[in-house]
Amino acid sequence: MMKIGYSLIVIWMLFMSSSCQKWLELKPENQQVTDDYWANKEEAEAVLGAAYVGLQKSIKDMLVFGDARGNMLSVAGMVVDVDLIRLKGFSILPSNNLVKWSNFYQIINYANMVLKYAPDVVERDPSFNHAVMQSYLAEAYFLRALSYFYIVRTFGEAPLILEPYMNDHEAYEVAKSSKEQILLQIVHDLTAALPNSKEIWPTVWETKGRATKWAIHAALADVYLWMGEYDKAIISCNAIMESGRVGLIQGRVNTTNNWFTIFSTGNTNEGIFEIQFDNSKAQNNELMNMFGASYNWIISNHALSLFAEDSEDIRAQGASYATDLKIWKYLGAEANTGVARSFSDQNWIVYRMADIYLMKAEALIMKGESSYPAAIELITAIRSRATISRPLDAGTTELQLLDALLKEKAKEFLAEGKSWFDLLRMAQRDGYKYKEYLITQVLAGSSGASAPVIRAQLMNENAHYLPIHIDELRYNSLLVQNPYYEHLN
Repeated sequence: MMKIGYSLIVIWMLFMSSSCQKWLELKPENQQVTDDYWANKEEAEAVLGAAYVGLQKSIKDMLVFGDARGNMLSVAGMVVDVDLIRLKGFSILPSNNLVKWSNFYQIINYANMVLKYAPDVVERDPSFNHAVMQSYLAEAYFLRALSYFYIVRTFGEAPLILEPYMNDHEAYEVAKSSKEQILLQIVHDLTAALPNSKEIWPTVWETKGRATKWAIHAALADVYLWMGEYDKAIISCNAIMESGRVGLIQGRVNTTNNWFTIFSTGNTNEGIFEIQFDNSKAQNNELMNMFGASYNWIISNHALSLFAEDSEDIRAQGASYATDLKIWKYLGAEANTGVARSFSDQNWIVYRMADIYLMKAEALIMKGESSYPAAIELITAIRSRATISRPLDAGTTELQLLDALLKEKAKEFLAEGKSWFDLLRMAQRDGYKYKEYLITQVLAGSSGASAPVIRAQLMNENAHYLPIHIDELRYNSLLVQNPYYEHLN
């Protein structure tokens, strides 16, 4: 993370003019961007665009960090990454190539550049008015906050970098900040972004793929759930639900599985924040490799058992997964057919309206028994959209309702990078009140032979976070390894 060079040759831009994508060559090799850069609006826009490109490069991290240690996916395939097998089996060393945070810190650094230097561009470029600059800052705050949110949930403590790192020759060593400090900074950034954020952008892809007021509220609701700020989470959820800008799409239209279009088409009315890909603009991802030809992931037996509870569920076989157990939502062009996608340019969805319903339900459950009926109503809405007619048996206790909620989330968001995060957040409540629930659920998605080892590891709360990669420890002498891994190499 500390050795990310920013002697930029080219910064890619996501922003498109009409149907053309802009590409802006910025600097010759080995020339620092601070020397004579930040002269005009286009250069500020380019660095912001580079942060979005960084998100495109981070979707594998989002999947691995959020799902690999959960219970909904199993490792499979002819050529499976050994590091992935070890991570799934909780046999994780600091040398594992999947425990790197560098992609997120690159996004953070681009965001830090925009936050520090974009205000100066207003004085240099008359076409760059103050309102546009403020909207760019709002996007940068959101991107920095989202990146730190992935880092803090995955690694716990981490360096909190709020200034850009511009020069490879400077000493840039920073100690870790606490989880609490990082979460507070995330809330600060998101609340700072809100006043100048846009409700919509000129095009659909921008409205779904760039930071908006609704994306910021979605992230705030998520962060507040981790912080136990349930009333605040509900306020952000309500802001989205009452916005009129997004909504749950229909599950079935006539005989068509319309739910599947969330993934096959992308940028539906349900989407709040989607990382954009488009083959016609040479923007592709590795999802079809990861789940298809060179697949590493299939649906787990535990996940199959959840879907088997309701034969009506339109999210089950033919939609979320195929008969060969591969994840069809990323491979298929149509639901309930063998028609595959032509290109791996499906969007990666970070937040959609179903998230908001179920995050609000979680907050209501945590507010106590009087709020249980409202929570059940929201969970039922997601089930009804999936055409499930069986009434939800949510139980009567907090744990029973949370279990019902998490099972619904697991089905709705299969392979969307959420299952491990959901289990960990629930476990940590009230001083790890539900640690045993976390262990039981993880073991449900693991092989029986490894169960005793995994149970022993998960009893140690420090093992719930990944190690800092050995390269980071070499680059930054102020970093201290996460406690569970300090004697491993």
